[in-house]
Amino acid sequence: MQIIKSKARKSWPSLVFAIVLFIAGLVFIFMSEKIVQMILAIALAAVLFVYGTIRLVACWRNNDMSHGAVTILICYFAGFGLIGLNYKLSGIAVLPSLTVGIVSLILGVMRLLICVSCIKNKLKGALRNGISAVLCVAFGLFLIVHPIKNFSLLSIIAGFYMIFYAVTMLGDFIASVSKSDLDEDKISRRAHFALPNLYTAIQPALMIEEINKYRKDGKIVGGMLIERKPDSPLDTVNLEILVHLTTQGLNKFGHVDLAVKDKVYSYGTYDSSKVSLGGFVAQGTFIVVPKIPYLKHCLDYQQKYVIGFGAALSEKQLAGVQKNIEELLSQCEPLESQYEQAVKRGEDGKQFDDSASNIVRDVGGKVYTVVEGPFKRYFGINTNCVRVADWLLTDSGVDRLTFNAISTPGGYYSMLDNMFERKNTRIIRKTSYIVADEIDDLEELRSLARQTAAEMKKSDKAVD
Repeated sequence: MQIIKSKARKSWPSLVFAIVLFIAGLVFIFMSEKIVQMILAIALAAVLFVYGTIRLVACWRNNDMSHGAVTILICYFAGFGLIGLNYKLSGIAVLPSLTVGIVSLILGVMRLLICVSCIKNKLKGALRNGISAVLCVAFGLFLIVHPIKNFSLLSIIAGFYMIFYAVTMLGDFIASVSKSDLDEDKISRRAHFALPNLYTAIQPALMIEEINKYRKDGKIVGGMLIERKPDSPLDTVNLEILVHLTTQGLNKFGHVDLAVKDKVYSYGTYDSSKVSLGGFVAQGTFIVVPKIPYLKHCLDYQQKYVIGFGAALSEKQLAGVQKNIEELLSQCEPLESQYEQAVKRGEDGKQFDDSASNIVRDVGGKVYTVVEGPFKRYFGINTNCVRVADWLLTDSGVDRLTFNAISTPGGYYSMLDNMFERKNTRIIRKTSYIVADEIDDLEELRSLARQTAAEMKKSDKAVD
């Protein structure tokens, strides 16, 4: 087990980044198409130059100069080629236009599926998502058919996106300086403008690669890595938001659930008899499981990594979360797993390997079917684990994510990680659960967390 003291990010970079992004947004909206294309060409070329240089240095350190030389030549050639292409043919507009056009078409289809789901399950949002679907498809087709001609429209939309994201960054700065997130009576949540879906969707896979690399390089010692924000006035974690990372099937996009005290509450597709499209559409189910056996099950049996973001909520905020858990449970009925049915028949039920049986037999949890309300039907891109976890946190004061067409665990991870790195937030601990052997006892983990907090407080006072 490894414990490290993680430094909180300074507040002023958020302000600087917000100002720069806001100005860039104005440039994209009001400046001529030629200027915007030139900026894009130079920016992309700069990224290639930096990447090529970094790879050369890395290869030099590993005594692989031939590979490094080839990489830097390709990157520099492509970078200068982009700049030259822009000056000659304005071709830099083609790549972003086609990319955004294809993504827009995909999002349009997603919005349409959400619209159909809302109509089928008699939920709100059908009209809004239907209109969004039409707009996304039309915009995508415009960009794909005439990428250069419609680049000015893309530039304007990108400019507004930058401005909205700049507002999010400005909010980060104000919250850090004012310490408003630490107000014990705060239950309202500040919205985070979401990063692009394609990036956040692959975030869990990137995290797995990073953890595996750290383990290979010996930077992670033991089965758990606990990172603590040392300068926080809060020291008691009473809720943990768990983000699951795996490379298996649809689960490679991740999973999110909540741990309160010694129990984990998770929404998903645990009734295997009512799952279709490979788990994309299913009957909504909700489980309540003991934390330690569940974590060990995820790490050992499901071959996952789990990243836990520890929150120190006030009594009022925690009560709000528990109230929402009870409300969701009131919309559920107990689900009898195949294992439980076998036991009733006098059999041992060991042969059953469905999700519900594993949860009941191997983890000691309870499985419920959601029979009413907005979470009755599970839908992988909208009514999924992220939406439910976010809904349970409605009165917690923890930031919320403004969802686009797809609710992704990667997007939620990015937001929580941002909160952990910032000063004066209620996310004060980040625990990477990697190997099950070191996760033995919940009270031991609590004691370790208290000890870590006390040691870091002493360290902070000594530095002061």
